[in-house]
Amino acid sequence: MKTILFFTLLLQACILLAQTQDPYDAIRQDVRRGGDVFNLYNFDTPPSAQAPKGYKAFYISHYGRHGARMSSLSTSYDTLLEMLTTAHNDGNLTHKGETFYQKYLTLYPKLKLRGGDLTTRGQKEHHMIAHRMYNNYKSVFKKGINVHARSTNVTRVVMSMYAFLEGLRECCPDINITSSASVADIIPLNPFSSSNPDCSPTDVGFANPHAVWMDQLDAFRAKILQPEAFLQNIFKDIKPIKKFDSYDNVEQFFYEVCCSAQCMENQELLWDIFDTEELCHFWEWDNLKYYLSKGPAPHSNGRQWAFIWRTMQDILDKADTAFDSPNPVIDLRFGHDIIIISMMTLLDINGWTDAVKDDEVKNVWTEYRVPMASNLQFVFYKNKKNDILVKLMLNEVDQKLPIPSATAPYYKWEDFRKYAIKRIDVAKDILKNTTPPPKKAHPRARVSSLG
Repeated sequence: MKTILFFTLLLQACILLAQTQDPYDAIRQDVRRGGDVFNLYNFDTPPSAQAPKGYKAFYISHYGRHGARMSSLSTSYDTLLEMLTTAHNDGNLTHKGETFYQKYLTLYPKLKLRGGDLTTRGQKEHHMIAHRMYNNYKSVFKKGINVHARSTNVTRVVMSMYAFLEGLRECCPDINITSSASVADIIPLNPFSSSNPDCSPTDVGFANPHAVWMDQLDAFRAKILQPEAFLQNIFKDIKPIKKFDSYDNVEQFFYEVCCSAQCMENQELLWDIFDTEELCHFWEWDNLKYYLSKGPAPHSNGRQWAFIWRTMQDILDKADTAFDSPNPVIDLRFGHDIIIISMMTLLDINGWTDAVKDDEVKNVWTEYRVPMASNLQFVFYKNKKNDILVKLMLNEVDQKLPIPSATAPYYKWEDFRKYAIKRIDVAKDILKNTTPPPKKAHPRARVSSLG
């Protein structure tokens, strides 16, 4: 027992170190982190802290991001192929560029027309997470259990949901499943969508062209990235590529392809096209984008994340319903990374709530902690007296909440509920006292294929 405890504590310490270490060092140690939210799910997680004596898990409320996928815009793949082929035919590729081009010729047929698609790796991620949920919480999977699963109506998310459900059914063949993927369910699954009456057209979306922070992001990009130097390692003369797109966007095309490649099975990583430091810088710029758009950045006084209160309210409401159910229940939700990011900010969890200057963001906010298939699991426990505790896990790792508890990471349900309602009220107040961005498109705005 002492040996198991020792190794559990050691693994927890290693994960804590990975979360707190310099992010550039973390990327140097594992280049896949440079892909930011295209980082891959880490299944090497520590065992959760044991529940207090007499308590057993009886209900799970879950939100899961889709699994590993391609970047969103197929046109990026096409443009890059045309650009590289033209340069190859003109003798304008360096040795490094020619090497990448030959690899890309093999890769491109696997990418063509697949912008945003879930990969087989992504399906397997959800399949495995479902198996782990069953093995970790067998006390929930009793006879007559009902699983309610809902997904946004985005294909990669729907496929992720069914991969997860397939995994659960393998473990528990008699499970009762209801599932849906409808716009009718979209508001709690993605409250940043146009279906949410709180959202104005200029609020909607992750990379809104009306975003007030776009100039701020562009200024940081100009400060930290060197697209001309990056491209000079690939093209002997970079001037001809201007007819395809800006240097900034072309560098992003390469980044997107590298992100997509690492999300595929049996595919060679392509990150060596980037100098390590330039990759770290590109990650820092992309990381800042998420911070400004869905984190605690002060530019809009919280409006960029406050819509998430509807998801938190859904979690509370579904829990109340499940407690009254005569049969055990699991509520599964499937959607996108921005929900998980915003939820961590809403709940004021350490490391997700610091308002800092742009060049300090990387030290407090690291988006590679929200990898493909990332998930939040609220696991509920009760004893024979029907006293209820709840714990929150991000990617199956216990999270510490700013709630007093002698049994943390297990918290009394009434304490958690009271705290969550308080935070919901904060979010509602933010939306009441802030205004949507003005309808003025940024002149260089480009829809992001990342995220």
